[in-house]
Amino acid sequence: MRYWRRGIWVGAVLATGAVVAVAVRERSLSSTGSLVSVLGFLVSMAGLVANTLSTAPGERSPDEHLEHAADALAEAVRLHWQAEWRLRRLQDPRPLPVRWTTADPWLADAPENIGGGGDARFDGVLDDIARVFARVPARRLVVLGAPGSGKTVLAVRFALDLLERRDTGDPVPVIFPLATWQSDSTELYAWLSARLAEGYPALGSIQRSGAPLAAELLEAGQVLPVLDGLDELAPPLRTEAVRRLNSALDEGSPLLLTCRSEIYAQVVADGDVFTAAAVVELQPLAFEEAADFLRRTARPVRGPAGERTTAWDPVLARTLPGDPVRQVLASPLMVAMARAVYGESGNDPAELLRRPEFADPTALEEYLLDAFVPAAFAGSARWDTGRAVHWLRFLARRLEHRDTRDLAWWELHTALPRPLPRLGPLLLLGLLAEAVCLLLWALGQDPALPAVTAATVAGVCAGYAARSRPRRRFVLPLLYALPLSLAVGLTRPLSQDPYFAVPFAGMPRALGWLAVGGLYGLVIATGLAAIGLPTSPLPSTMPFFGRRRRGPRGRWSRRAGAGLLTAAGVLLVGAGFLPDAPLLAALAAVVAGALTAYLVRGESGVVAKGGPRDPAGRARRLGRAMAHGLAVGLLAGLSLGAVFTLAEGGTAAARAALRADFPVPGPVRHAPDGSRYVDAADGTRYGLRAHGRTYVVLPEPVHGTLIEHGGTRAFALPADVSDLDLCAPPARCTAVDQRLAISAHDYRPDGEVFTVRLTDGRDLDSYDLSPLLDRARGEWVTRQSPGAILRSAVIFGLAGGLGLGIVGGIAAGLHRWLGAPVDVTRSLSPSASLRTDRGTALARALFTYLAAVLAGSALPRLLGLPDAASIGAYALIPTGVVTVAMSAWGRLAVARLWLCGRGALPWRLMAFLGEAHRLGVLRQAGAVYQFRHARLQERLSSPPATRPRPAPGCVRRSSRP
Repeated sequence: MRYWRRGIWVGAVLATGAVVAVAVRERSLSSTGSLVSVLGFLVSMAGLVANTLSTAPGERSPDEHLEHAADALAEAVRLHWQAEWRLRRLQDPRPLPVRWTTADPWLADAPENIGGGGDARFDGVLDDIARVFARVPARRLVVLGAPGSGKTVLAVRFALDLLERRDTGDPVPVIFPLATWQSDSTELYAWLSARLAEGYPALGSIQRSGAPLAAELLEAGQVLPVLDGLDELAPPLRTEAVRRLNSALDEGSPLLLTCRSEIYAQVVADGDVFTAAAVVELQPLAFEEAADFLRRTARPVRGPAGERTTAWDPVLARTLPGDPVRQVLASPLMVAMARAVYGESGNDPAELLRRPEFADPTALEEYLLDAFVPAAFAGSARWDTGRAVHWLRFLARRLEHRDTRDLAWWELHTALPRPLPRLGPLLLLGLLAEAVCLLLWALGQDPALPAVTAATVAGVCAGYAARSRPRRRFVLPLLYALPLSLAVGLTRPLSQDPYFAVPFAGMPRALGWLAVGGLYGLVIATGLAAIGLPTSPLPSTMPFFGRRRRGPRGRWSRRAGAGLLTAAGVLLVGAGFLPDAPLLAALAAVVAGALTAYLVRGESGVVAKGGPRDPAGRARRLGRAMAHGLAVGLLAGLSLGAVFTLAEGGTAAARAALRADFPVPGPVRHAPDGSRYVDAADGTRYGLRAHGRTYVVLPEPVHGTLIEHGGTRAFALPADVSDLDLCAPPARCTAVDQRLAISAHDYRPDGEVFTVRLTDGRDLDSYDLSPLLDRARGEWVTRQSPGAILRSAVIFGLAGGLGLGIVGGIAAGLHRWLGAPVDVTRSLSPSASLRTDRGTALARALFTYLAAVLAGSALPRLLGLPDAASIGAYALIPTGVVTVAMSAWGRLAVARLWLCGRGALPWRLMAFLGEAHRLGVLRQAGAVYQFRHARLQERLSSPPATRPRPAPGCVRRSSRP
């Protein structure tokens, strides 16, 4: 298959080279538009087809497929938690000897339900957790403990031990932090399935049964849930969570649950125990064990006789039973904090005995938590310690405000002031577009551009804001479009512009263009609604550019292909907007291609061994996605077109029915050909023929030329004859000097607008006669009857809605399909999920752009539709850029501009979070970070006045970033 991919990229190179060659030869880009469209589309579709129809061995049976998925999941879970275990240095030199004993009997179910007899004991130490769990007949265990007693570490050790012993077919232990479970409204298995798909994206792929792979694994018993932190739920949800566990789990379904001791006791008192589960409680560390651990992990110091000693030895020797230091060091969390603050930094722990405020154990614990982050960043050569603490405090306050433990990069935009969390990317795009329009205005362009741009942005924002109510995501934009359509119908001229087949041509500049700009914004918002862009997007889970390639060749080929496709698209835009500036357009294409090549990078992260691809499944997903997208897109587009037709067409037709028959007063006379006319005071004759066609006869004779060529006759003014050399042989030209009856066709794509009737009664097509017509005469010649107005409104509204619906439907289908996970189980890191979302957003934007351009070009030619269908399709060209801005990556960019500009976060945010993870301040749970412990987050979020100031030796300042 790699040869096909190489052929595709070679084709892209040749296609772009052909376009550049044509542009250089013609000295213009105007002749390259169709070439770029066709070649870009063919290359892009070839890539999709090749990626979709890649070869694969025979399909597995459903059971084999689930077993393979479970094996891949086990590998991903193992690699992830092994890395976390090492980052927390839990194995260096060995884990703390955490012990537990069987909890009070009233906290557990009846012994008959648990099994094993009423006197069964489940005591043990950290390394025994998997064996103790296996001894519980029902294979359900509740682990209790005080804050910082090691419950999460025990859960991680349990998962790793089970994975080490796991055989094919055994369930995979997966750790689920319980803080995000809304147990009062979400079923257990629905929440588990969603969290599995979030942490391991391939498990969200829809199977033949119609259910996600994660749900099928749970249903088949291939996942052993390890639910960490029942105490993290809100108090009303805890009792409901235990009730749902008891009702949802079948007999024999294994599960491990952790909770703080006092919280679980309250849950049991208020509700019920966890059915058939044994309950154990972690015990405080013995002082001797904590002291031994601190001595072994501290820096060695030379003693008086050359013996090995540490800074901890004199401190630990002076402590007595009941001292605050001994009480604090009974917690594994505090032992880890003390190790980081003193054992690895060279600071002197003797201050723990000297400072009087440490007579209170709570104050001592808070001090260690405060000093932990500065101590962790003291060894960082990249980040300033003070700033790192400031940034982490901001993040901790945001998490506490949102009552969550998950630090998700795609939710940082919620820290912005209203209305920026929802509309920030749109407003930023609007500001950029407004700045460009103001610059063009300053350079002499149309002054209406800034006003139209502002109205368009307002329309997009209004339509997109309506999506906060999903059931009304289409209704509210239609309601917003109603008054704007009425405004167009009330202010538009009651005539047809022969050169531009839109109802709003010739409207008053101020009110008219504001209304049109608002309508255009609603068109874009309707396209976004059809695509299904969420108001609070999650990161895309599909790495669009295929499986990860470990060599540099794969990365560069991927970048080169994306850059070439983007450059081709920019060249196409330049062909339309900059036909006389090919060098400028080529420069813009090079810059855009280079930027895309920089942004499209392969993700780094843990990738488990995946099986063969499923081309038939991917093809089915594509078909379902396109069918769903087209259905929604056509419904949205035709609905918007119908509203515009009824409101604008009906209003304009009613105005036409109420107007006078002729534009000037005077007696109505009848001509021999059956037409009626009125002669104005200046001698101009305004006529109306029997079939409704209007004409005007000028008061003075018109000097022109009758041209006969190839059996056709046409009339032209002297300027056209000279400029176009119309009388060159073999054409025959005859001078004409007489009063002409001038009339106009309806809009025709060939540009032939005017006809003239000579005094001898002959009707001839004519070249441009607009120099002879002032505004009043021009409006009369192109005047429409009420029926014609309504007919043109129907054609424009429905054809434009059809074009809008087709492009929106294609974009929605591709958007839906490109968001489907690939068939490789991945444990995405936060940075990898960010890069994946960025690549998928750019791919969606590219294909939306290509769909709009190609549909706009093909609909009139292939299907014979009116040009309004092209206008509707072309109207969605900006939607691709908007979808990028409204993606999770785009929202993060806006959040960074605001938050980093104010100093709340660093500009290189993901690098900083990665460093905090490496230093042990944060831990990784799938695509999100969490603070190392809930108490650390709570302490960082507390007001500065409540924190004791660390001693000067505990804060080291490193070099600034």
